[in-house]
Amino acid sequence: MKLAIYNFFILIFTPIFVLRLIFKSIVDSGYRKFFFNRFGFRLERLSRSEKKIIWFHAVSLGEVIGSEGLIKKLSQNFEIVLTTSTPTGLRKAKDIYSKNIVIHYAPWDLIFIINRFINFYRPHAILVFETELWPSMISMANKKNISVYLMNGRLSEKSYQRYLSWSWLFSEVLQRITFIFVQTSAHKERFLKLGIKEDRIEIAGSVKFDISRKDVQPKNIGKFILAASTHPGEEEKLLKAYDNFSAKKDFKLFICPRHEERAEGIAQKAISIGFNVILFSELRDEPYEVCIINSTGFLSDFYASASMAFVGGSLVARGGHNLIEPAVLGAPIIVGPHTFNFEDIVQEFIDNQACVRVLNQAQLLDAIEFFASDREAADKYVHRAREVVEKNKGSTEVQASYIISQLGEKH
Repeated sequence: MKLAIYNFFILIFTPIFVLRLIFKSIVDSGYRKFFFNRFGFRLERLSRSEKKIIWFHAVSLGEVIGSEGLIKKLSQNFEIVLTTSTPTGLRKAKDIYSKNIVIHYAPWDLIFIINRFINFYRPHAILVFETELWPSMISMANKKNISVYLMNGRLSEKSYQRYLSWSWLFSEVLQRITFIFVQTSAHKERFLKLGIKEDRIEIAGSVKFDISRKDVQPKNIGKFILAASTHPGEEEKLLKAYDNFSAKKDFKLFICPRHEERAEGIAQKAISIGFNVILFSELRDEPYEVCIINSTGFLSDFYASASMAFVGGSLVARGGHNLIEPAVLGAPIIVGPHTFNFEDIVQEFIDNQACVRVLNQAQLLDAIEFFASDREAADKYVHRAREVVEKNKGSTEVQASYIISQLGEKH
């Protein structure tokens, strides 16, 4: 009955979901492409080798990037159907993986849509990356005797409170999850409080620490400050801090918004403050102070080249983004106060003096001045950040080995 009520409300709101996607597609046509995937239609067939099939769900861009090592390791033993929910995630997945991995938008969480998707692919297991717990998906998998695993699980205090308020629905759903790997003891405690039995949960650290130094192409553009994965409300603070920066003539400011369709608006905001602004896609030899990155796929290159990097989503209450990539690629790191999505990882960086946390625009300016004026100190932050990453490696092997041992490799 609880699942029927949930599906009833999802069905009622489906027209609103459709209208929302249509509206978003005005600025990002990716929301229109492969639209029928969301209803379980126009799916690509697998080769149907002897390998067992895994449905792996990574909701958005960050999860697609973070799960890369795990998916590549599992793909050596299994056929993978990878789903994501956003155009940025879908584009990144198609950029990373060859054609032997099927990539789709995830089906909406209605019983009859999930049933169609599962019947089409007949997965032997469903792996969900980090936090996406879908009642219809998990319930239908349970009904069809398909194991469900939460990989690299995390549950922030904010998410915990949300699940707690919906405990009438999620308490039963959580009991149907086969096994959960969590990143830290704090995440484990929250899952236990939601009713997960202790013998079905294990602390394995984060697979994101297993990121390797990629083949990057550093940008030969001189000294610059990188503002990465920024959200509305952050760019104005960054621009004002940069405007008051004492060495502004020696450092450019590059802003890479989390959603590239916002680039034009940010450029206009920078122009209104009085900056000489250029979009990255139009970067030439003419003078500029601020560059807005309006293309995807280059962030690693910028991290590897930046004099320092502010990691966005943290000056506003979005929960922050992953510090591990800039740590691996050698950028001194600045974060804001709102890092609840990566609370334990960020705290470890802070405890080891491997990043600088700022609380407001004034402190952001102080951090920029500090890294710009003291290269030796900046290098020490970079060194300590890499030490944090090295110390925490190994989770990918733990989680992948467990799945391989549970499923076996062939039918």
